[in-house]
Amino acid sequence: MKIVRKIGYFIALTVFLLLVLGPFLWAFVLSVTPEHAMFAQTLEILPETVTFENYAEIFTGGRKGTLVITGILNSLKAVGTTLLVGIPICLLSAYALGRMEFKGRKLLKDLLLITMVIPVMATIIPLFRLFVERELLDHVFWLSMVYVSSYLPLITWLMMNYFAAIPRELEEAAQIDGCGKVTTFLKIFLPVSRPIILSAALIMFLNTWNQFQIPLILASSLETKPVAIVVSEFMTKDSIQYGLTAASGIVAVIPPAVTALIFRKFLISGMMKGSVKG
Repeated sequence: MKIVRKIGYFIALTVFLLLVLGPFLWAFVLSVTPEHAMFAQTLEILPETVTFENYAEIFTGGRKGTLVITGILNSLKAVGTTLLVGIPICLLSAYALGRMEFKGRKLLKDLLLITMVIPVMATIIPLFRLFVERELLDHVFWLSMVYVSSYLPLITWLMMNYFAAIPRELEEAAQIDGCGKVTTFLKIFLPVSRPIILSAALIMFLNTWNQFQIPLILASSLETKPVAIVVSEFMTKDSIQYGLTAASGIVAVIPPAVTALIFRKFLISGMMKGSVKG
């Protein structure tokens, strides 16, 4: 029985790795394959000759490479703005909803939960009209505010449940010592909230980096296009640069992949602790 379980586990793990890593490996193979060799009639998976011209074009100042680097910088700007604005708002909102008693608290929590099921495409057209009327198109800051409003319900809900699970004895002891609400928050809740804050920041980072539909409509200029939009534009109705597109995709996935690997334990612990209570 143990042998059967081990074989089943090995097969399941192999299939999982193929499904997850397979597209990235295939993209890398395409990125180092000469353009003329991609359509050769052969059964060979790996190319006979390897070229790094596509990566050279990205990092040595080629026209398409400049677009990719600019897109990465735009994505980083959007991520930074989203984190700087979103994390404090979510943190304070979660603390108020999770630890304070006030009229309408339950209604706010219910409304927060309902907003999680509203699809993006149901609001993108009204947002576009609003951006056009207020001349907010192609501004990283206002684009990031849309991201913040999108992540606010989920992140606040996770943080709120995390705060609600903290023993009230700690808060009562601080109040006995003469600490007010603000001092209690800074001395007790903020230090113990590092896992959930890092988890929330990582969720915001990954989701902001992977955004496509929202910036496709609200950020169409070169100064604001994220890297996902830039890479997609290498595929047109007239031609597709397979090698350059694959290389750009590999380069674009490095920042979120490295960030997720470094902070993966905070993502798991934060999600687990933030889903303990409802």
